[in-house]
Amino acid sequence: MRLHLKQLWLALGLAALLLLGTSPPAPALAATALGLQDDFIRVAAQVMPSVVSLKAIRVVTMQPMGVPEDFYRGTPFEGMFREMGGQPIRRRLVGQGSGVIIDNRGYILTNNHVVAGSQQLLVHLNDGREVTGRLVGADPRFDIALVHVPVTGLRSAKLGDSTKIRVGQWAIAIGSPFGLEKTMTVGIISATGRRGLGRGTYGDFIQTDASINPGNSGGPLLDINGQVVGINSMISAQGQGIGFAIPINLARQIIAPWMK
Repeated sequence: MRLHLKQLWLALGLAALLLLGTSPPAPALAATALGLQDDFIRVAAQVMPSVVSLKAIRVVTMQPMGVPEDFYRGTPFEGMFREMGGQPIRRRLVGQGSGVIIDNRGYILTNNHVVAGSQQLLVHLNDGREVTGRLVGADPRFDIALVHVPVTGLRSAKLGDSTKIRVGQWAIAIGSPFGLEKTMTVGIISATGRRGLGRGTYGDFIQTDASINPGNSGGPLLDINGQVVGINSMISAQGQGIGFAIPINLARQIIAPWMK
């Protein structure tokens, strides 16, 4: 009888060991996932107040649809077709992008292509206020621009060190894609030092698969600690999930002489 009981306990103990060895520690995994989720929530709360939406406004004069103005010049029909052509049309064009506050005195970092040629800059702050911005400096070669707004006490984002980023680490983008303000997307750093891209006349882009769309330009690319490691600049026209950012260390060097 004792032998049978001993064998039974041994069998039960072996079965328990097998179950413990093969079953995943569900509570630990859940805790890890929730911890990562809390990190994303923390980054959103920390950085979202520092991200702005930019509207670059300019008025252009356009010719009415039809033949060019001088097509019939010097012919018997010149006067008649000039009258039919109508008057030039003035149109208000509005370009949209993003920016990130880097100094609580009102300095906002963005892309040059977001603000280039603008006659008026409207900055929509996270708290709902819309103020007029002033272009302080711009570098078309590196696609970097600095805007100033006459508002103090703004929350500025923390700038990281883009030389320390590694392929595979978390990457977080915040901006206004297609005008949808306060949008956050998550991915990884896909590559660094990308060269020969689009308008880039230099070769040090950060590549990420964090979703970037029109309107994200000028917004920050962040690490998991909420530090700005890049300024989102462009996307690949050939495929989805391929975006590029300007390293923050390069941007800091360019804007340093513009900040007083």
